[in-house]
Amino acid sequence: MKWVNISDELIDILQPYTDWFFSQDLTELEKHIDGKRAGDETIDTACEKEYLDMIVAKDGAHVGYPEHTKSIDILMDERTPREHREKCQELNRELCAYLGARNQAVQVYYPKDGFMGWHNNWNASGYNILLSYSPTGNGFFKYLDPKTKELVTMKDKAGWACKVGYYGRGREPDKVYYHCAGSYEDRLTLGFVIPHLELWRNMIEDISGEDATSYQ
Repeated sequence: MKWVNISDELIDILQPYTDWFFSQDLTELEKHIDGKRAGDETIDTACEKEYLDMIVAKDGAHVGYPEHTKSIDILMDERTPREHREKCQELNRELCAYLGARNQAVQVYYPKDGFMGWHNNWNASGYNILLSYSPTGNGFFKYLDPKTKELVTMKDKAGWACKVGYYGRGREPDKVYYHCAGSYEDRLTLGFVIPHLELWRNMIEDISGEDATSYQ
């Protein structure tokens, strides 16, 4: 994963939604988070190496989705309150029009101490773009480098930030991308999965206003 800059034009699209979202009573969303998905795991256990080792050992038995999570996909979850769903869909349309994307994959809300445990997205491989908002930057994204096997932690930045990368399939062993995320404060993440390299590069250029021909 790499950080990329976000242009002022894109911030102008994101900020009205951000202002609205964080002015709401977020307990309306939190009460729809399924506690069964978290199980006995917490942000401190599901995002640590012991849990990662367990997921890696499953090999093909782990299908790609996070097996334990404390979060809600505002875009896709049918339990999302109507006003949140409508605002989310409005932002989705604006972003897709601006970025030339066919659709947005996820729009995830993490409450305080929310997380997605280690997983690898085998079921949704492709080029990725993650736009995240953290009020003070008190969260993280971790990944296992598929080549060096180094554990890398990317600490959240305050405000909107963007990460890009590639999640490989099971038959791409040097590109399988184990990762997890967590936040000690309310956090939003908007995700795009893009099947084609050139389209992904074009979207990065739209996001950053910078040349992306070297990205791969």
